[in-house]
Amino acid sequence: MTPRRSLAALALVFALAHVPFLATSLEDIDSVNFALGIRDFNVAEHRPHPPGYPVYIALGKTATAIVGAVTSTVPSTTEARSLSILSLLAGLAAIAGLYGVFSCLNTRRDGEPAPWQTLDVGAFAATAIVVSCPLFWYLAVRPMSDLPGLAFALAAQACVVLAFWWQAPAADGDRRLGPAATAASGRMIVVGALLAALSIGMRSQTAWLTGPLIVLVLFDRVGRGVAGAMIGGGIMFIVGGLAWGIPLLVASGGLNAYLAALGTQAGEDFAAGEMLYLNPTPRNAAFALLRTFVHPWDSNALAGVMLALAALGVIQLLLRDRRALAATLALSVPYLIFHLVFQDTTFVRYALPIIPPLAFLAVRGVALVSERAVPLVAAIVSIWAVAIATPVLVAYASEPSPTVRAIEAMTVEARTITPGALAMHQTFKRPLEAEEVPITIQLPSPPRREWLELAKYWKEGHTEPVWLLADPTRSDMALIDPVSRQDAIDFYWPLVARPAFGGMRPSSVRWYRMPAPGWFAEEGWSLTPETSGMSRLMGQEPHRGPITAMVRRRAGAARVLVGGRNLAGPNDPAARFVLAIDGTPLQQWDAAPGFFLHVFDIPAGRLSGAGPLATLTIQSTAVSGNAVIQTAIEQFDLQDPATVMWGYDTGWQEAEYNTTLGVWRWTSERATLRVVGPPVALRVSVSVEAPARYFGEAANVRMRAGNREIAVLPVRNSQELVFDVPADALTAAGGLLTIETDKTFVPAERDGSADYRRLGLRVFGITVSALTPPESNR
Repeated sequence: MTPRRSLAALALVFALAHVPFLATSLEDIDSVNFALGIRDFNVAEHRPHPPGYPVYIALGKTATAIVGAVTSTVPSTTEARSLSILSLLAGLAAIAGLYGVFSCLNTRRDGEPAPWQTLDVGAFAATAIVVSCPLFWYLAVRPMSDLPGLAFALAAQACVVLAFWWQAPAADGDRRLGPAATAASGRMIVVGALLAALSIGMRSQTAWLTGPLIVLVLFDRVGRGVAGAMIGGGIMFIVGGLAWGIPLLVASGGLNAYLAALGTQAGEDFAAGEMLYLNPTPRNAAFALLRTFVHPWDSNALAGVMLALAALGVIQLLLRDRRALAATLALSVPYLIFHLVFQDTTFVRYALPIIPPLAFLAVRGVALVSERAVPLVAAIVSIWAVAIATPVLVAYASEPSPTVRAIEAMTVEARTITPGALAMHQTFKRPLEAEEVPITIQLPSPPRREWLELAKYWKEGHTEPVWLLADPTRSDMALIDPVSRQDAIDFYWPLVARPAFGGMRPSSVRWYRMPAPGWFAEEGWSLTPETSGMSRLMGQEPHRGPITAMVRRRAGAARVLVGGRNLAGPNDPAARFVLAIDGTPLQQWDAAPGFFLHVFDIPAGRLSGAGPLATLTIQSTAVSGNAVIQTAIEQFDLQDPATVMWGYDTGWQEAEYNTTLGVWRWTSERATLRVVGPPVALRVSVSVEAPARYFGEAANVRMRAGNREIAVLPVRNSQELVFDVPADALTAAGGLLTIETDKTFVPAERDGSADYRRLGLRVFGITVSALTPPESNR
């Protein structure tokens, strides 16, 4: 079979496997930016984000015009479908580029057929493995620039590697080039340079895929007409760069405006990204390697096979074809270094350019053992990869992105209910710009300070319900009355848990429909590690001055739960806290270094007064001396006495947080919850991480109410533990519920770290709710 027919057959199979699953929604902040750029290209306004992707946007505008003329849908759907089609077409074009690169690396000029004359089984096998890789498989329908950028880079690489093939020495080592070989090599260098320049306009990172390879080929040509090749290639590279560079600068408002936008984007990337350059620890390096070489295959076993074969491939090239090894290193290692050091590897799609050289090396590794085994092994690996990827692709196409589904649900409900305003975490600001949103009034969403816009809205006297689109991994909603946050709906994609989808933003949405809250906090509170960080950053903590919560006026009594820490050393003075309402002290307590939790009653009438909101403040000072004792308020709630409240009491470690997992706390051997409110039966749900991860076996988890055992559960895997606590048991225990575990460890004893805490269960969430309503509410 000829190369053309074989590649056409592979392309047909690939297309048929993907056409039914083209994207219908914008599913990532980058795809949103691309869609906005198609509507109005302006890099200074991040339409799209810098560096601008002008060639990609030009192709996107063309595709959108064609798709829009054929179908009639909302703009965002048309743009998503158009960009998805571009990705699929790029995947088909990449098949030819991959084969071109691999066949040139696989064949020699000393008597072997030229790469384009007969089918190179090894090159075809490597091509099939690449296009079957789950990451490549998924990106072929995602509305992103990754695959189109790679396709352009592969076209440039194929030309340059073909020039390298023409420049290969004769069998006797003679490096002289005949006129035909000189001309053919020169033409490929010139064309490759042009395509390399255009590929940078498609995706800037491709410079690391093409530039080093061009340098290698020019260096290999020294003494054989290198000057002409350099001049011709340089001219075409400049022409290709100007072809997209001039329109880019004009559309951005000039060079200064473009550089300002580029600098802003770079600053955001370095501030928010998990780059090895910023934190070069062994742990981060290990994760970067894992995300680069393992996660693209969406299977540890498949990745392990590929890496083992690739290692054999390096040996095979070292022994038999060092020239091909040099070219392989040139088209992969510079990008790999750039990717590992300066890119956020949590975005697994950035590892896509590593897949082709890895597949090529894997095929050469098989060839080291047996040339005849190459087709069989490639078939097994390809079928294995497609079997992994296909169900995920079906799930991807089965429903729109979480953001789009949330907007669709809001649109339906807005036909009968109109909220006072729509608020959102900043991560949803751009996605909503690309969609048709039914709510006219939208609150600003300053990064990390979004809740203050809600506070401002409520302080202005608004009492209408507010709709909020929240990132479930964010924790700042803890600054708002939990009773007002009970009406929430989650929209998510289970597939984002797949390794190859790492870095998708936003991956889930929580839609809150919030009535006016009973209370809300302003700055200075440390109710989660995230809000604690903001308090320290803004210099607003209780030991620096009063921190404020606004409480809705009421005539009756109330109850307040407040917990926190004196962060001083064990020999430092106690801290004195004063809780005041409308400037008048209500409670005072002293806290020695460590944790504390208190519950206070607020008499009827104490929250009455002028205006809809009372001002509650908490401030701390040292009990003795003039020292500044650092303190933090880490728990707070205020409700009517008939409402159940709870807090973390003794035995809990400090809360921890990251943007992937959210907030969690560790228990020690035993950890106590304090429940206050009416004497009712309770359901306590505790979400725990798998104890087997730390102990290799199940842990026995026991819930007690005082001395009364409620339940004992063997827990091995991550799950939600549910305990029903009778009212009489809760009353007899004075509201104290204890969670015990028979498995604990000290991190310092395992890894030599400085963490000497004794850890039991890693708890990601707790809910406490009444099984029956209080008698007074019936």
